[in-house]
Amino acid sequence: MLQSSPIRYHCSCRYTPNVLSIFLGLALLLFSATVVMAAMDQDPLTPAQRSWLDAHKGQLTLALEPDWPPASFLNGEGQVQGIIPEYISLIEKKLGFEFKRVEYDTWADILRAGYDGDVDVIPTMARTPERELLLNFTRPYFQVPTTIVTGPGLSGVLGLEDMIGKRVCVLRESADHQILEKKYPGIRLVPVDHTLDGLKMVSFGEAEGLVADVAATSYLIEKHGLSQLQNTGYTHYSYEMCMGISRVHPMLAEIMNRALTVITPEEKREIFQTWLDLKRRPFYQDPDFRIYAIALLVVVGAGVLIMILLWTRSLRLAVERTSLVNRKAEESLRAQAAELEGARQRVARANLELTQVFNASTPMLIIDREFRLLRMNRTFSELFGVDPSSITGRHCYEVIQGSICRTEACPLNQALAGSVPRRGESLFSSASREGIPCLVSANTLKDEGGEVVGIVDSFTDISRLLQVEEEKEQLRVQLRHSQKMEALGTLAGGIAHDFNNILSPIIGYAEMTQLSLPQESVEAENMTGILKAAERARNLVRQILTLSRRHQAELKPVRVQPVVKEALTLLRSTLPSTIAIKTELHAEDALIYGDPTQIHQIIMNLCTNAYHAMEDLGGGTLEVTLDTVTKDDDTVTALGHHPGSCLRVLVRDTGVGMGSADRDRIFDPYFTTKDEGKGTGLGLSVVHGIVRECGGSISVFSAPGDGTTFTLYFPVVEGQESAPEPAVIQGPSTGREAVLVVDDEEDVVFLLKRMLCRAGYRVTATTDSRDALSLFKENPGAFDLVVSDMTMPGMTGFELAREIKGITRETPVVLCTGYNDRVVCEKAEKLGVETFLMKPVEMNTLLTAVRRELDGGEQNHASGGKVGAP
Repeated sequence: MLQSSPIRYHCSCRYTPNVLSIFLGLALLLFSATVVMAAMDQDPLTPAQRSWLDAHKGQLTLALEPDWPPASFLNGEGQVQGIIPEYISLIEKKLGFEFKRVEYDTWADILRAGYDGDVDVIPTMARTPERELLLNFTRPYFQVPTTIVTGPGLSGVLGLEDMIGKRVCVLRESADHQILEKKYPGIRLVPVDHTLDGLKMVSFGEAEGLVADVAATSYLIEKHGLSQLQNTGYTHYSYEMCMGISRVHPMLAEIMNRALTVITPEEKREIFQTWLDLKRRPFYQDPDFRIYAIALLVVVGAGVLIMILLWTRSLRLAVERTSLVNRKAEESLRAQAAELEGARQRVARANLELTQVFNASTPMLIIDREFRLLRMNRTFSELFGVDPSSITGRHCYEVIQGSICRTEACPLNQALAGSVPRRGESLFSSASREGIPCLVSANTLKDEGGEVVGIVDSFTDISRLLQVEEEKEQLRVQLRHSQKMEALGTLAGGIAHDFNNILSPIIGYAEMTQLSLPQESVEAENMTGILKAAERARNLVRQILTLSRRHQAELKPVRVQPVVKEALTLLRSTLPSTIAIKTELHAEDALIYGDPTQIHQIIMNLCTNAYHAMEDLGGGTLEVTLDTVTKDDDTVTALGHHPGSCLRVLVRDTGVGMGSADRDRIFDPYFTTKDEGKGTGLGLSVVHGIVRECGGSISVFSAPGDGTTFTLYFPVVEGQESAPEPAVIQGPSTGREAVLVVDDEEDVVFLLKRMLCRAGYRVTATTDSRDALSLFKENPGAFDLVVSDMTMPGMTGFELAREIKGITRETPVVLCTGYNDRVVCEKAEKLGVETFLMKPVEMNTLLTAVRRELDGGEQNHASGGKVGAP
């Protein structure tokens, strides 16, 4: 406390010079401030520059980058915002001039427009030698460091040398693109139109890394929750950001340079702190502050010194007769007043800092022992949408409600009782918000004596965490289902391969026996029945191979609408009149990669299942919808990151529906809920295999009594529908040439030999591919053609064909396979193998293929042409 003592003041006209000096000093400071403000209001441009700028009002165009956060990007309302737009707005304000904004979708489009002279100003360009040939540039106005972003597969500190040979995404036509393409040709660059596309490719393993600026990548990783990505290193270069100016307007480059010079450091700092959320250093550690503080101290010191001199001079005349005691008391009182003012300012500053920290922390409440609200911070108010001024003094459980409130599980009760853990998790609701999942923790407030006087209750919003956990669980379910289907497919493929070898002799011997019998005989009819049964068995094998994805149909652009119409026309004639069929078939010109026969099979299987589901109800409605949709999050997850639209097929019935247990198994092979004799259990498994082979996805919604809805998505492709190849008239299927036959199954070898011998060919047969190669090496000219199985122990048919073609390319080779493996077939075609036969092989198919190869081989030898595979 200040101790005041009585002091006598003598007032007289001698103090007039002191007052006059004070007024003179204030007038001097006011004049200086006026001069400074007038200088700041002066036009930053020269008269010639101002005249040129006025002559081009409304003509100069400017293009802002639409997808480079936080520098320049579109917000949710379609407006461009960020660091660069604020820079431009500040420049326009200082120049008193507005540019005409033009919009482009990608950075590459903006760059091409600048090169073509369609845009006058591009404010986000790195200066490179190539670009200087086409554009003028301003001085740099900020620097852009670049970083290397990788997925969890790469760790440690990496440099650009470590990315050689790897796929690295870069923004198309950016400075990074040009620098890496020129200096690091060993890096496999993957240009993308948007930085977010590159980050997603790295996240899904489609690329090993991405090179882009630090600010944009950090912003997008945090915004889109790509937590698996990491900044593993920085490039050894960074580029300075300039403004690209059209060479048509050299004066404009000078004007923009002048504009950049008048932007103050404080204005720059304010822009960057707004968009980069920079953490402020203590003001006293800022070099600019120190400079300003020193200058201010010098000015203030000089002013104070002058004032003190004047004050001392006037006082010297005024206080000559004042006693020494009064003078010392006055000086003591002045010192104490200054100390009190300093203390008051420090308290006010500390209170301001404490309030800012309190409001910037996690949502928080301060509650007394009676659970009455004393204070809340801004983040709590924003989370629950409550007004602090209207709820102070109310009980906390009246403001927000949760399942743990006023129970033993409440952290507030635990804190007052001194127990642990003082944490809880619940869904909380307020008057304006509902169902916010939060993690709550409570800590006690104690006075100097250790008594609990209140509780600090903090809340953590865990909505995003719960969403991530739910997404992980969905991915785990999809992975388990995929692994199960892959295992079942492998088993089915093996069974189908062996079954083909059993069917081959059945069909072959039945065909030869039928040819040796009179057409009208009972025995010939019996052989026809055997062949029909074998044909059904072969179709069953093909369904199993489709399920295992080993029977790969030739995918080509297909218009789905005509195929669906054809299938529905067939269904209308077969379904009873109690089933009403409603259709909405759009997307007339939409194309997908697929096989028309398989698409027809999908519609028939799904609609037949729908009919069986409604049969016991006495009828119902079958709805089939075909349209194109824009991919949402679900279809993107199912189809992958393909750009564009997708084709949607919906098949809905009003049948009995099914429960979750049946719904989870409907795509399993041989699982069926139908009565005996109404299905094999393969229909939906085959549909699932076909959809996956076409690059699509299938989902089902069903509940008991609510019917069933199947939704199929296929990526839409560009191109034209493939026209069917013209039929080729085959020649005679007999001959006298020498044929070498190879198959590891003895029954199949014997069958093929008999078929060929019956047609007049001279046949040499063996069950060992290595023995066949030895026979061919001994006398290559002894054989006119080789027929070989694809899958054999020791040496496969592909390897045998490669060895034979290495000896002589003139000898044609026919390969027989149980399933259509495109990769192996393409390799064989490169060797010169042009004919592939699907097992089980019919006699007419075999003889036609052999005759065509032998005849085509002669033509090929004469004219150099290529004979196509059947």
